[in-house]
Amino acid sequence: MEDDRFDPSALTALVLDENHYERGISLDQLRMMGFGRVLMAANTGEAWDALVRANPHILLMEWLDRAGDGLDFVRRIRTSEELPNRALSIFMLTSRGSQAEVERARRAGADGYLRKPISAHALQQRVRRVITNPQPFVVTASYIGPCRRRRRGDLNYLGPMRRLDDAPAQAPQDEDELGLKTELARARVAALEVRVRDLVAGDAKAARLVYKSVQDLVEVGEQIGDTCLKLGAQEMARYIQAQGATDRLDPEVVRTHVAALHQLVHLPQALGAERMRVAESLKRMVEKKLRQASAA
Repeated sequence: MEDDRFDPSALTALVLDENHYERGISLDQLRMMGFGRVLMAANTGEAWDALVRANPHILLMEWLDRAGDGLDFVRRIRTSEELPNRALSIFMLTSRGSQAEVERARRAGADGYLRKPISAHALQQRVRRVITNPQPFVVTASYIGPCRRRRRGDLNYLGPMRRLDDAPAQAPQDEDELGLKTELARARVAALEVRVRDLVAGDAKAARLVYKSVQDLVEVGEQIGDTCLKLGAQEMARYIQAQGATDRLDPEVVRTHVAALHQLVHLPQALGAERMRVAESLKRMVEKKLRQASAA
């Protein structure tokens, strides 16, 4: 059953397609789905700038065969240390359809593969699924991207668990407890995303509400023992407190921070080093922004 509560109005989508007409169709479909912000790129250079600047939650991209091949671009995203979110959802859009090409896209790190012409209904179903139920993000020596082994259709997998980050078997009660903690953290970040959606500089009331939500998230991180989440939320609280409910508070900095927190709560606990890198990148961003503000 689909989740009727799915609301992408606080999310950003990016479309990379060299064809102006087909790019416009994808943009219109995303707008009709309710995405709050929809960006476009005609080549990988423009797309990379948008990924760095706007930190989108999802990328729809045409399979490119010329210079800047699409699969190479997917691999560049997944292995990057520059992007604010290399775990964003990526869908390949193409008229190709062989199983070998589907596997090539998956091995490169794409979340999904959609054949053209794409119906609005099919696109909405796939996007809804990957946003509301994201796969664990896997980092290994040979592959970086969404987990390929434990897809939703592979829940009966009984083979050996060979990855070093595979958690040992736990009692059902432990798994339930971990799931509840994860859902609590994600719910608080989702509430924070709603708070910052309409935040503008100088709005003292909105700034105070955001600050209160961030303090609540710090407490959640403490309660569930998630040091990475706690650090990321503390850094956001530090930035807001330092800038105060004034024009110095930059709403885009706050929204970028929340997007990183969204990534953080969707990365599995087993990827401790990856999660800590996200939290520490937020700390560096806050320090940079505060230095710039004090020098202004």
